[in-house]
Amino acid sequence: MNKPALFYFSTLWIVTATVFAASTQDNEILDRSRKMQHEYRQGKREVAQPLVKTLEDAVARSSNNAKLWEAMGHAYMSLQGTMYTEPLDVPALIANGERARAAYARSLAIDGNNTLAMASHGMSTMVVSQLKGDGPGVMAGVEEMNAAVRLAPKSLATRLTRAFTIVHLPPAMRDTKAVTEDFEFIMDTAPGGRAEDIIHVLLGDVYAETNNLKAARSEYEQVSGASAFALEQSKLRLADLEKGAISPASIGLVRGGTGTCAMCHAPGTDN
Repeated sequence: MNKPALFYFSTLWIVTATVFAASTQDNEILDRSRKMQHEYRQGKREVAQPLVKTLEDAVARSSNNAKLWEAMGHAYMSLQGTMYTEPLDVPALIANGERARAAYARSLAIDGNNTLAMASHGMSTMVVSQLKGDGPGVMAGVEEMNAAVRLAPKSLATRLTRAFTIVHLPPAMRDTKAVTEDFEFIMDTAPGGRAEDIIHVLLGDVYAETNNLKAARSEYEQVSGASAFALEQSKLRLADLEKGAISPASIGLVRGGTGTCAMCHAPGTDN
């Protein structure tokens, strides 16, 4: 074998080995970040900052990995979830949200077919726009989430992202048809139990806010009791409907848990 050919094959082996090693390391970090995200969603807020640092280091080393950038966006959004304390630091919230949006944009620039990254970019756009008081920006974020669902109507993750984001909009701004379709899809896809109980309450609240009280009662009455919290809330709502309207505080109490796994999956606390 002549020298140029030997050099070529040696270089090819080194490059291939380096790419494989980088890919293996990236996959290990992605696996670790998923585990840390689960910990965060189980209520361990202290993992958000080290999660961000882990992924910032990872994207600095592997800048063309779309999955790492997507995970980076999720990490920034988790960190933002720890920042809603009084008094609110709105500029810091906006800056963090914009970092998340930029990470999702970088992921999409590498892989434009990732509908979850698209929905997440729309979600972060909506959040940042709300903080800025930018109505058109809010609607642009919603439309991006709608586009992601149109492209992947059977994607549970994409539907969850849209539903758990737009449900926080005031009824006059919310696409009620979209959020009800998402919640119904989630219930049809989910295995039941606690998660389904919580979705029944969330969906019932959407109906109650739009004065579809018959549909609201139907959702509350379908709570099985697998979630003691959902059962308690459904009973309170059915009683409230007999006297008048459901209080915004009660609705906010349930919606406040939409970013945590513990809302649906906390062990040892329910039937």
